[in-house]
Amino acid sequence: MEKKMLGHQPNHVTKEERVENLWKKLIRQETDLSEETIAWMALRIRQLTEYMPYGCALIAYRKQNGEFYMARGTLIYYESDFHRKYDIERIKNHVAYWDIEQQGWRTFQIENFLEWRPIV
Repeated sequence: MEKKMLGHQPNHVTKEERVENLWKKLIRQETDLSEETIAWMALRIRQLTEYMPYGCALIAYRKQNGEFYMARGTLIYYESDFHRKYDIERIKNHVAYWDIEQQGWRTFQIENFLEWRPIV
């Protein structure tokens, strides 16, 4: 779909762009990271949330107390457990995932995200 320009802003923003912009704003408010790092974090979190409904990921983040944590997580069971589709627009400041090792639903704060990799 072609984006039309109104002044300097496009009049059509995708759901993904809207969510990434919200996450960037949140990260900017909660950290003193560079704009480049904030954009990278928002993109990587979106990629993670797009991957997890179909597979397992190794997720690195800092807990609220500052401790480093690495989880093996997935969203494969989300629809059966919550009886609705996973929607990234519902993510305001925490990302939910099923922790494979702890066998339970967990969350991490967006601004504490570090990186993720697929588990194959």
